[in-house]
Formats: sequence, structure tokens, C-alpha cells
Amino acid sequence: MGSKIDHCCHIGHNVTIGKHSIVTAGVTIAGSTKIGNYVWIGPNSIIRENIFIGDNAFIGMGSVVTKSVENGWIVYGVPAKKIRKNDTIFGEY
Repeated sequence: MGSKIDHCCHIGHNVTIGKHSIVTAGVTIAGSTKIGNYVWIGPNSIIRENIFIGDNAFIGMGSVVTKSVENGWIVYGVPAKKIRKNDTIFGEY
């Protein structure tokens, strides 16, 4: 509900995407991944299979997510590492 998916994305089998999340161009999401609500996934990011991305998380551009991301964290890099807590709350819990 209300989520946006840009062009050239690959979304694997059994993936769930929460409400009002944004999947930008060139993102690859492997199978059985769960994306929370109000998540922003940067261009050309890769998310490994069986990963959970919490609500209000922010995945930086070109990141490779190999571990689950807790609610409200900004992650970036290869492999993605926690940078800081996301101060901006986009939606209700």
C-alpha cells in the first residue's frame, strides 16, 4: 500500500514490502526478504536472501545488505554497516 518501485529492479520470490516504502532504480532483492514500512532503499543496492529490513530503515546507495537491519537504522557500504539512527520518523508504528 503506497509503496513505490522504480525501474530495472529485481524482486525475488516470496518478498514482502511494507507500506509507503521506496525501492529505487536497479535494486536487487533476493528471495524471502521482508521489507518493513517507510523504508528507503538506495539505487543499485543489493539485499541478500532471508533478510529483514525494519521500519524506517534507510539503505544507502550501492549498499550490499548481508545482515538484517533493525528499525530506524541508516546503513551504507559493502557490506552494509550501521552508520547512525535515523532521526526522521516517516510513519506510525
